[in-house]
Amino acid sequence: MNAALVQELKQIVSSEVGERVEDALEAAKRDLAVLEGRQVAFQDGAKAAEALLGSVDKDVEEGLYDLSVAAHVKKYLVRASNALQNLSVQSSNFRIAQTGKVQGFAHTVELLKGMMDAAKAKAEALRAAEAAPPPSNPREREEGTRPPQTIKEQRLAEEAAELAASAPAVTRGKRKSRVSHS
Repeated sequence: MNAALVQELKQIVSSEVGERVEDALEAAKRDLAVLEGRQVAFQDGAKAAEALLGSVDKDVEEGLYDLSVAAHVKKYLVRASNALQNLSVQSSNFRIAQTGKVQGFAHTVELLKGMMDAAKAKAEALRAAEAAPPPSNPREREEGTRPPQTIKEQRLAEEAAELAASAPAVTRGKRKSRVSHS
């Protein structure tokens, strides 16, 4: 396979993979924004539940509740506040993990772009080397291109062709089997 074609194929594959990783990066960023929003919402809910504790005391003083009902209401408001705080912490932990995913996808995209650029540059260099006339000195040739045959290689190839043409065709007969089929 042509070396320039191989480099183009690498470029196409890395571009395709890069597009898919970029899509995953965008989805991860959206998920990160959702997790950040959840964390803030849970924190605000916990603060609101704690704020209601003061209004229960106020209602008891006004005589709207007796002490046993107020104790139950406070108990459930504290439970709700604790649950919302726990959900906020959990959402924060998920947000941290999601931030790591976003960074990983971003590094992968950078790596793939670098690979694609390198393959593109190498393919262009190979095309330029193929289009250029062969150098007079074999040591000046571009990497990835084949040097022309030396005089010795040409002479050996000619001699091998002459020998093959002048040699008599040898045919071999069938060998007889040593195993008897009786």
